[in-house]
Parts: sequence; C-alpha cells; structure tokens
Amino acid sequence: MWTDVDSSRQLRHLLKTEDYVWTTGVYTPIQAKLLEMVGFKVAYVSGYSCSIGYLTRPDIGFLTMTEMVEFAGRVARAVGIPVISDADDGYGNAVTATRTVEEFVRAGVAAIHVEDQRFPKRCGHLAGKTVLPFQEAVLKVKSLCKRRDEVDPDFVLIARTDVLGTKGGTLEEAVRRAVAFADAGADVLWAEFTGPDDERAWAFSERVRAEHPDVPLMFNYSSSFRWSKSRSRLRFKEIASRGYKLIIVSMGALHAEMTSVYRFARALLERQEEAQWELEQMEEGLPTADHHSLVGIERYRAIEREFLPEDVLREMY
Repeated sequence: MWTDVDSSRQLRHLLKTEDYVWTTGVYTPIQAKLLEMVGFKVAYVSGYSCSIGYLTRPDIGFLTMTEMVEFAGRVARAVGIPVISDADDGYGNAVTATRTVEEFVRAGVAAIHVEDQRFPKRCGHLAGKTVLPFQEAVLKVKSLCKRRDEVDPDFVLIARTDVLGTKGGTLEEAVRRAVAFADAGADVLWAEFTGPDDERAWAFSERVRAEHPDVPLMFNYSSSFRWSKSRSRLRFKEIASRGYKLIIVSMGALHAEMTSVYRFARALLERQEEAQWELEQMEEGLPTADHHSLVGIERYRAIEREFLPEDVLREMY
C-alpha cells in the first residue's frame, strides 16, 4: 500500500510502468473520492473547474495560489491516489513562484503543472494569451525544478507551454520550449493545442521525444472541445501510441455535475416530488444512494461506542 507521503513516487511509478494513465479533472474531495472508488489511479485538480465551482468566474487569473493549494490539499487528504494539481503560471516569477512548489508539497499533492504564460494567465483555450520570453520561461522552470529537488526530489513538476495558442505561435517554438524545459529538469512536458483535430500534436510529440525519449508527455483531452463531433474522434489508445503517457479530460467531473444538477433542478421545478422519485431510482445499486455510508458513518459510530461514556450513549440512542 502507498501512503500519503510517497504519492509522488507512486505517480512516478505509474508513469514508468503503465502504458498510459488517464483521469479527469475534479474540484472537490468527494469527486476525487468517487474517482478512487471506481478504480482511477490518479486524480487531477482542474483550475478552471475550481474557478467555476468556487467563484463562478472564468479562468482568467482570478484564483490565487493560496486558494489552489487549499483546494488541492483537501482533495489530496481525501484520497489515497496521487493528486496532480493545476498551478497556473506558478503565481509569480522565477523567484517568488518557488513558494508555490513548497506549498503544494506541504499540502500532500503529488504533482503540479506550471505554464509559460504572462500574468494574468487564462485558460489555455481562451484567446488573448501571452507567454513569457523564451529565456525567462526556461529559467523559471529551472528555478522551480531546483526548489523541487531541495524540498522533495520525488515531487513531479509538469512544464506546459501555451505558445501555440498565442498570436503567431508556432510548432517550432512549442518544441523549442518543451525541449528546453526538459533540459531544465521538468519531469513531464505538455503543450496546449488549439482544437481536437490539431495534428501538430503528433509532430510535437515526435520531435520532443527525439530529444528526450524518456520524458513523459501529457495530453489535454480538453473539455473546451467537442471530441465526439471532431473529424478525428481521437481515442486514448491512439493518443498514447504517439507518446502521451498522461491524458486528462480536464473538466469532466464539473461538466458531469453541472449536467446532472441542471437536469434534476429542471425536473424538480416542473414535476416536484416525481423528480426526487426518479433520482432515487437512478441511484439504486450505486454507492451514492446512501450518503451516510459513502462518507463512513459506521467508522464514527464505532468510535462513539468505544470512547463515549455509557450514559452519554444511552441518552443519544
């Protein structure tokens, strides 16, 4: 069994031994717990999901480092699987962003990803992004990797370039940055692409792997796109065959939640108690049907029986 303190080592082990690892973005501990219950090996804390779920604002730089560390830490403490967290642009420059590494390590998170955008950052699939100059971006990654090595060498640092989504951004520059990030010590490399049919993803992986064949690549099966309506209708196995070892559906839990809650709310408004009856039928046979058991009520009842005085128990029960 793995413990909380070696979740980063667990993640590194998965990236070395699995053909590929896939998961979806969450923003609450219970969502991560459900992932773990069904068998996922990794959970991902999505920054955009947190921005919508907690602030009801778009992902254009409203979230702070303190908030993301708190959200990701709560998720990490709720599960026994490694947690990867969005760390946006690192919340500072090459100097001040070193604290970001420290705080996420302290929170029990296994990995973070940091992108090369200028402040204020925004979602990698929103227009209007700008990125740091090449040298500044590389030195920032190098600084974060140095701090990683000082604080916890097993902590996984994922370096992301968003240059393809900027005005005039080229594949050549994305490859140049990714290779330089690996040279600087990044553990995993990620480039954001501009759509579900962006074939630059294959050229990017081929050229980066030619320089760093042992550095895993990460792929965002982004919730900003409509994959089912795309020309290629990419499957995870095909993406993995091109060298991408880590695949995320970035905001899957939030979208599943919003869809389900919206449908239930409409039904409750229109059909009142019948909507609750239908929900109960949908939950039959699922662990979510009994929310008391889902969060371990029997464990706390056992503690009551063991440690509360008998007169207190008689009064309670």
